[in-house]
Amino acid sequence: MSELISHESLSRKEREKRARQKEILKAARELFVSKGFRETTLDEIAHQAEFGKGTLYNYFDSKEEIFIGIIEQAVEETLAIAYESIAAPGGVREKLLLYAHRVISYVKDNGELFHVIYHELHRGDAPANVAKLREIINRSHGAWGVLAEPMRTGIDDGTLRNCDPLQLVVLFDGMLRGYCFQRFVVEPARPDDDFSAAAEFITSVFFDGIVERKSKG
Repeated sequence: MSELISHESLSRKEREKRARQKEILKAARELFVSKGFRETTLDEIAHQAEFGKGTLYNYFDSKEEIFIGIIEQAVEETLAIAYESIAAPGGVREKLLLYAHRVISYVKDNGELFHVIYHELHRGDAPANVAKLREIINRSHGAWGVLAEPMRTGIDDGTLRNCDPLQLVVLFDGMLRGYCFQRFVVEPARPDDDFSAAAEFITSVFFDGIVERKSKG
């Protein structure tokens, strides 16, 4: 269900199908967050989406498949953030700062959902399709290839030191994901948290380091 495929390239029937799938996924997300994945039933998802249960089976075979669809949707949304960030004006630092701002905002807005996903993937009785779920989550690493392009440009023009651009992206995204995981998935965000400052800080540490540089003389 890749959202990166042009909407205009789809047939009317396929567009209608995707619209209904989105309605079902939205209803399921709300219920998984409020009740939990295991506690939510297909009947409840159908009722929340205002579909009959039989209609639900036209789009998803099971609750587990809906759960997988939600994760795929989240991966597509984070990939879109990467593409939008590198398309913005500015150099590599400005693009990565924008990416950091948007990722933090996205995870903040969806923190409860990510908590449900994390909890489900790490249960001792995780479903048999857990390998499929992990494979989908790993697709989010596709953002690394996207973000490597401005890194490569920065290396070519001498802005950045000469090293593997993909490794640089993995380091930057690792800092960003670690912050988001701790702030929004492991524990609830505090009302006084300054997420804009967090994006600035992560970007500054990545580009400038943590050593205080004192002027000579």
